[in-house]
Amino acid sequence: MKKILIGTTALVAVGLVTGQASAAELIKLGLGGYYQSFFKITDQDQVNGVDYRSDEMVQEGEIHFLGETVLDNGLKVGVQVQLEAWTAANNRGPGDQIDEHYVYFDGSWGRVLLGAENSAPYLMHYAAPSAIVGHGVSEPNFFNFSTGTNAAGRIGQAPSTLINNTSDANKVTYFTPRMAGFQLGLSYTPTVKAGVAAGQNGNGGGWSGSYGNTADNQPGQQEQIVEVGLNYVNKLGPVDLAVSGGYLKGSQEVDTPGFDDLQVWSLGLNVGFSGFTFGGSYINDNRGLDGNNDIKGWDVGLVYAFGPYKVGAAYANSQREFDVGGDDELKMYEIGGSYAMGPGISLNAGVQFLDADSDRASARQDGTAFLVGTALSF
Repeated sequence: MKKILIGTTALVAVGLVTGQASAAELIKLGLGGYYQSFFKITDQDQVNGVDYRSDEMVQEGEIHFLGETVLDNGLKVGVQVQLEAWTAANNRGPGDQIDEHYVYFDGSWGRVLLGAENSAPYLMHYAAPSAIVGHGVSEPNFFNFSTGTNAAGRIGQAPSTLINNTSDANKVTYFTPRMAGFQLGLSYTPTVKAGVAAGQNGNGGGWSGSYGNTADNQPGQQEQIVEVGLNYVNKLGPVDLAVSGGYLKGSQEVDTPGFDDLQVWSLGLNVGFSGFTFGGSYINDNRGLDGNNDIKGWDVGLVYAFGPYKVGAAYANSQREFDVGGDDELKMYEIGGSYAMGPGISLNAGVQFLDADSDRASARQDGTAFLVGTALSF
């Protein structure tokens, strides 16, 4: 991995020193982003004796500060900072005001990204498509249920086939140019943020501090995390084809009983034809734990687009094994659609069903959620 990083750094250096850049303009910032807002009605069982509201408003959005310039030698240099449109005071939403923030260098040799951004296999992944913007069974911004102690979810409580273990931790990422439909991506993350140990649901979060260093030799904490993403995207006659694969390998900072080096791998597929998009994906995540404690998940979905409309259905299944015996399982179904009112503006509606099963009563749950909302991009 060191050789890869040295080679990547050299490519950037060559681009920076070749020719004169004095005529290039300063980076000028522009704005982009998205905003999604939904009203939902949820019917679900009690969770460990706690009743939850049946009606709620949920929202998610970001303002993106975007800047780029082109040097005289053709090298593109840019920056992106993503500001959360809202933050939550509890664990029902994101707590950081700014999450992804990074600089990048683009040239004929590929793209280098430095900073707090999701990894190559995350960005190159394909999963079950969804007709409901912001939802979907594998890559949701919203999860409409509470699942108690059920541990089959990978990102928070939600099932997902994304390799999101390093999330937006500071990292170095390199993407090759796309050649004959193929593209390779490599990411290196020194460590996840202090206090985030292996075996926890969710992701490693982003260590992006500017002062001091992170503590070393922390039990259960992973370091020197290498991630590889590969996908093939092409149009074969009337068929649009996208295939992806991803792999993550971490190392324990210190050998600790019950823990292991983190390993995750995923596969994904999307096929499009005559307005239909069919796809699915699979993931295996050992969660950095020793023994039989893996999470294995898969999803499948079908979307049909006609004019400004999309309709679709999807299913996801995620299972968590326990070394001491017994499994947790999440099964999720989705039916919905969207209407494009104009560029970057859509109305969305749908229904989701959840079936959480377990050998433990506290991890069992059934629920139904009806939702309607808008999604804006700009």
